[in-house]
Amino acid sequence: MRFSKYLSALALILAFATISYSAVKSPEERKDKIELSKRLLDRKIVLLTEETITLVGDPFSVSLKVVEGIVVVEESLSAQELMPILARNVKPTGIFAIGGEYYLMFKEMKIKSGGSVPVKYQNVEYNLEIVNILRNGYSLRFGDAEVEIKLK
Repeated sequence: MRFSKYLSALALILAFATISYSAVKSPEERKDKIELSKRLLDRKIVLLTEETITLVGDPFSVSLKVVEGIVVVEESLSAQELMPILARNVKPTGIFAIGGEYYLMFKEMKIKSGGSVPVKYQNVEYNLEIVNILRNGYSLRFGDAEVEIKLK
């Protein structure tokens, strides 16, 4: 008798559990998944030819994006355009002076004027030269572009 009570309670719990979660999805959900699968399978795979490779050019001077199966070529940025973006990624923790010479402090290192700081942007690492350090700011150079940053 006791066993049958436990068995009926277990059956009742399982019945409620299966009502709340259905293994078979609704027709709308299934239709959406099937349409997505069809669209993905209908895409054409385009192999790169010599024409495409020459059209793209030097892979180290441009960045490529794939949008809906189409290769989009972005022009590389000049040093003047890239410098403000890179300068935002330089985040010193402070400036200090030893013997009249100023240093930029970072978490794990200190760099004086003439040194360089690595900055990563779009998976490419750039080295920005530290031109000048004052007690309230510093100057950075990349290529022919230079920017001065004042600290607050």
